Amino acid sequence: MTHTKNGPFTRPHPIVWRLVLSCSMLYQLFLIFLLFQSDKDSRKLLSYLYPELGEPLEEIDYSSNCMIYDPDRPDDPYHNFWDKMDWFVIFHLTGWWAKAIVFRDYWMSFVLSITFEILEYSLEHQLPNFAECWWDHWILDAVVCNGLGIWLGIKTLEFLESKTYDWRDLWSIPGNRGKIQRILSQFTPHSWTKFDWGYTEDVKRWFMVIMVCTCIMIFDLNTFYLKAVLWIPPPHPINFYRCVLIGFVGAVALRETYEYMSNPECKRFGQQSWVAISILATECLIIWKFGYDIVTKPFPTHVIIFWTGFVVIILGWSLWNFTYKLPRRRRTASGRELSECAEEWKAGKSE
Repeated sequence: MTHTKNGPFTRPHPIVWRLVLSCSMLYQLFLIFLLFQSDKDSRKLLSYLYPELGEPLEEIDYSSNCMIYDPDRPDDPYHNFWDKMDWFVIFHLTGWWAKAIVFRDYWMSFVLSITFEILEYSLEHQLPNFAECWWDHWILDAVVCNGLGIWLGIKTLEFLESKTYDWRDLWSIPGNRGKIQRILSQFTPHSWTKFDWGYTEDVKRWFMVIMVCTCIMIFDLNTFYLKAVLWIPPPHPINFYRCVLIGFVGAVALRETYEYMSNPECKRFGQQSWVAISILATECLIIWKFGYDIVTKPFPTHVIIFWTGFVVIILGWSLWNFTYKLPRRRRTASGRELSECAEEWKAGKSE
């Protein structure tokens, strides 16, 4: 940690974010070690750390019975609904709350939320756990958990943007209450920068935002695929530790990426961004090596048609927007500015 550079965050202390960088590098080294093992040896290694691991996971199909009201169970007719109300609901909600704060953009959070639900539909032939009832996908997940989490995240952003940041010395603040508030505020941002991703302003920014969203989606998918290939049950703490680490790593990496996109004086990616990319690539290689039979299952025809059409629409819209609409808008704006300058010059000359 003493030899790593400071990142973009300074609160609660730069050493905390150096620790995050160091932990992410150790995690990357551990992933590289696993990559050069066999799937059996990797699972055995995890079982040495956690004796309860090393057993094949039970495949659970959440879409076998999608009736919200089950008349065959008069004692508990809503059992299908209550079975879905586990600790994952809180995990989803807090996860999307954190993502909204990291992205600092409502539309990016909303698009990623909907896209992930579509990805679950597209990949349920590989991972049966992705097969869920329609109301579980779109009501419980998309609207309640993801939607409410994003809304709370946006409200948190509004508070942080409107907050007045006062960083006086602790001993210059009168009263114990003021000192306690200053200590607690040490764990809030030193200042707040509102993100304006400018999706459609420039073709470079547009495709960089697409790449950022793609990497985020792959990180989310890797959570499920790693559980499947390494035989880690969903409630196991390893999954929680990884999600927390990736969350902190992603917060720093996304801030560095935004700085690289928005600041003309920033000529290189940040160190945490490169580590995050290497972690993503290594996790994908592990999944490909250990779960080759899973990831090579052929896609259904309707999935191929959908994603082919999606890519064609994105490329077609990009071509239309950046070769026709945007240049025309800029020419119109420049022409309007020239006419306004000419009118001002004529008005000044007449006077």
